[in-house]
Amino acid sequence: MCRSRICTWLFGLVVVGTLFAPGGQAAEQGERHLLYVTVPDFAGGTRHKPGIYVYDIDDGHKLVKRIDIPGMGPTRGSCVSAQAGCMYISHSNTSILCFDVVREKVVWSNVYKPEEGGCDRPCVTPDGKKLYVPEGWWTSATKSMKVLDGATGKLLKNIPVGVGTGHNTIMSPTGKRMYMGPVANGTLFVVDTQSDEVIQRIGPFGGTPGPNPVGTGGRCSPFTINSAETLCFVNSHHVGFYVGDLKEQKILHWVQVDGAKGYSHGVGLTPDEKEVWLANAENKRLHVYDATKMPPRWKQAIDVSAVTHGWITFSLDGRFAWPDSGDVIDPKTKKIVATWKDDNGSPVRSSKFIEIHFRDGKPVRVGDQFGIGRAETR
Repeated sequence: MCRSRICTWLFGLVVVGTLFAPGGQAAEQGERHLLYVTVPDFAGGTRHKPGIYVYDIDDGHKLVKRIDIPGMGPTRGSCVSAQAGCMYISHSNTSILCFDVVREKVVWSNVYKPEEGGCDRPCVTPDGKKLYVPEGWWTSATKSMKVLDGATGKLLKNIPVGVGTGHNTIMSPTGKRMYMGPVANGTLFVVDTQSDEVIQRIGPFGGTPGPNPVGTGGRCSPFTINSAETLCFVNSHHVGFYVGDLKEQKILHWVQVDGAKGYSHGVGLTPDEKEVWLANAENKRLHVYDATKMPPRWKQAIDVSAVTHGWITFSLDGRFAWPDSGDVIDPKTKKIVATWKDDNGSPVRSSKFIEIHFRDGKPVRVGDQFGIGRAETR
């Protein structure tokens, strides 16, 4: 082989290695993949001064920086619009702020009147024009959810749902629908983001746990959806989850972990939708299920490093799982490969975090608070 051919061959090996090594594709494309973790978490975790810890996903989740946000209270949720370049953080039960992730400054910060309801985990349309904010698991003041102007935080509308304690919201991958689950009622509400009207009610999840729950009680929190928006996976009572049919608006299965303590607060789909992961916080454990079968079948348990209130989501590319214990888990090996640390090397624990991809200093892609499926959008 001549010298020029050897060089060409070696160059090819370097290119292939760069493209397929972990994080290589991001470097080749000039992208940076970061994880933004807000503290302190109102639900518990570690107590730090108000701010955001930023971690480099492609470099062992090393701490990149800490951004101080004075005046921000304990956080309830966070969501991001890449198009708007903004991160929206609910905090202090009554407030939301808009944080520009490029300029790293607060754009607006609003406190809402009690008659307008509280501020729990919000979600945002992809263009950043509208925020959907549930009133909070702690209140039934309005029995509605707020729609806010993403540019100003101004209240645009209250969407009546007829029940209180709205807790979690998910924006669909297309941005055409959003989903909201309350704590004191087992109904999953679906809203059309064009009309801002409730178009579906699925459930009840809860009541008497099982495939045919009795009563209107129970809870619908947390939950997740697949990318086709045909299935939902819902925590309610005990350590387990429901599988619901979003099209037929009915419950398909109840899956319970026998002998586990407490109840589940955290359920997520791997991006390829092949597994369901279930938080079992009281036992410091995650349970993994095969989601290619119905009902999903238990595969194994993964121990985490701390007792938390429970949470689980995944990186966009499926390389990492993130529970609120601050552990970073490899979904293939099911092993902990890193942990979130602060600037003093102490653990950081929070369930309020979100992934942002940057190219040339601007956000181009964002993750989600919840482990939503991405099989049809990858």
